[in-house]
Amino acid sequence: MASFFAAHLPLEILQQIVCQLDPISLIALSQASKSWRALINPLRHDHIQRMLALELLPEHGGIVPLFDEQTITSTPPWDSDEWKSNKYACCRCMKLRSHMMFSNSAILRRPYRKPPPGNVEAAKAAVTDWEPLEPSARWRRIQERAAREQAVRARWARAADHHPDPANPWLRVPRDEETYAAIAKYLVGTARHKRRCIDCELRYGNWVQLNMPPRFAWVPVVKSRQLKFKSNWDRHFPGLIEPLPPEKYPRQWRGIQGSSDGIYLTLYIIRCPCCSTWQEQSAFRKWELYRWGFRSPRRTRDPLLCNRCHLEAYEDPALLARELSAGALEMLRSDQKLMLYHLEFGWRLVDRDFNAQGTNSPLAKYAAVGDEILDGLKWTNASRDSIVVDESELPDLRRRFVRYRDFIRNEVDPETRAGLLQSWFGLWVEDYDLFESKYRWLGQQIARLESDPNLVLNYVLERDPYRVSP
Repeated sequence: MASFFAAHLPLEILQQIVCQLDPISLIALSQASKSWRALINPLRHDHIQRMLALELLPEHGGIVPLFDEQTITSTPPWDSDEWKSNKYACCRCMKLRSHMMFSNSAILRRPYRKPPPGNVEAAKAAVTDWEPLEPSARWRRIQERAAREQAVRARWARAADHHPDPANPWLRVPRDEETYAAIAKYLVGTARHKRRCIDCELRYGNWVQLNMPPRFAWVPVVKSRQLKFKSNWDRHFPGLIEPLPPEKYPRQWRGIQGSSDGIYLTLYIIRCPCCSTWQEQSAFRKWELYRWGFRSPRRTRDPLLCNRCHLEAYEDPALLARELSAGALEMLRSDQKLMLYHLEFGWRLVDRDFNAQGTNSPLAKYAAVGDEILDGLKWTNASRDSIVVDESELPDLRRRFVRYRDFIRNEVDPETRAGLLQSWFGLWVEDYDLFESKYRWLGQQIARLESDPNLVLNYVLERDPYRVSP
């Protein structure tokens, strides 16, 4: 008999009650009193199971993302608001930590991802595997059970990797929906108990030294998620400038895919060698540090110091303000230059459509209109590959464009118009107003930063946008 309640209950009944608990309740009950702790006597395995169960609860771990291995995408996307509060369990320091404190492989590889509902690993979070045995005997049972589960997973892994063809056993064939369902059910989340945060990887010597420039000595760096940004300055100075409404952003031209609503850029988390805090790369003002890849960072003359350590080391806020403002202005001017390029882009094609030799000119019969639109433009060379324009000439360029657009819409037959407005040229005609609007808006932002040398510094010190939340 044991006096855990007001009434006496047989020990066997109490043990059966404990066996029906979930891993979180098991640890909570073991900490309720000395008697319960003596009865349960939890192992480290039980504490790990509790952490893995907590990370699946929305109030503690946030979302359980769904990962599509065919398209290599996450639902919700990594740049969504839901991901900002997403946490994962580190089974070394036994803490729920922000997803930014884990490398890509620690949370995106199949064995380390959070298991979705219906998954075998998710089901383990519902009921504890505690048994009323001595610690050594129970540990042997845990090991035996792990070996059986590993054998089952190995069979599913072979089925998931390829479907053998008797004629060619090494031929890999596309997976079907049933195979993907099996992957999600049996193979996702099976190694979460081995997950380590970047602090623990560093502390316990599991870090791979990177090829950093000599003046950086050895600086731990983690390649993090790839997020979508509207521009480069939005990636390095998030929140510095109130963004344009989505409908006022022109589409971005991206090679084969034609256009997109943003660019994908990789985040890098660096441990400051001075204050030992993990911060995003932008905190070190090395905007192009990984221009040549993660393993070959660019060489720089200055030591690697985060913004606050820079202030402490040099005791010169004006110096830091100049560095930050110079970086932000360079990115804004680069974006404005890109908008000007877009404004200039289509005029050589307009000239080609009016003036191409032979039968290649679909608008040859409208030569008078072409002269009205094109006469007076400043071409870079005799071949008319591009035009030269500055900000003062934009009103004249707009007048020419409006005349061309009205001409195409109202005076050209539908078949010819459809043949003209293809590929990037069609995007140029459709988004010309947005390119010009963004060009002028960027000019306003540049003037704002130039008028206040401390604006960017104050933003960095007040918001601290680069520090990684533990």
